[in-house]
Amino acid sequence: MKAQMKIMLPGFAGNMDDVVIYYNSHLNKYIARRKVMPKFTPSNEIIKEIYAFARRIELSEAYKADCREYIKLYNRKNRRNGRAMSTWPNVYMKIMRALKAQYPQLDFATLTREEVIGCDLPCKTVAAAVKAGYLEKVPGFEKLDREI
Repeated sequence: MKAQMKIMLPGFAGNMDDVVIYYNSHLNKYIARRKVMPKFTPSNEIIKEIYAFARRIELSEAYKADCREYIKLYNRKNRRNGRAMSTWPNVYMKIMRALKAQYPQLDFATLTREEVIGCDLPCKTVAAAVKAGYLEKVPGFEKLDREI
């Protein structure tokens, strides 16, 4: 919505209730528009921590290959329903978000590969994540047992 005014005080700009008024030098006129409040966006700190954890422990290529194989099995089962996954980080993120929900005390900044394997966390293998309910069961998931 652009409002036009016949007379405007020079140099006036600012907010009034739900309206913002400013001078646009490119158009050589004042513009009045509705004031838009930004939408709430949740913090992405957990996502940064999860990917920093993956870089720090250097995920094995075998684990990534299992994630890719899970995607093939998942898509084979669910494509008709209009659901599909495309890349291995989708699977990895789903596993890690579910792990954080189940174990809120986990700190990805200090967690190590040895602790993941030693504590027998469900993110250790893709098959363990499926058995824990982090991922949907698909036919043949039992073969995806290579460690993180």
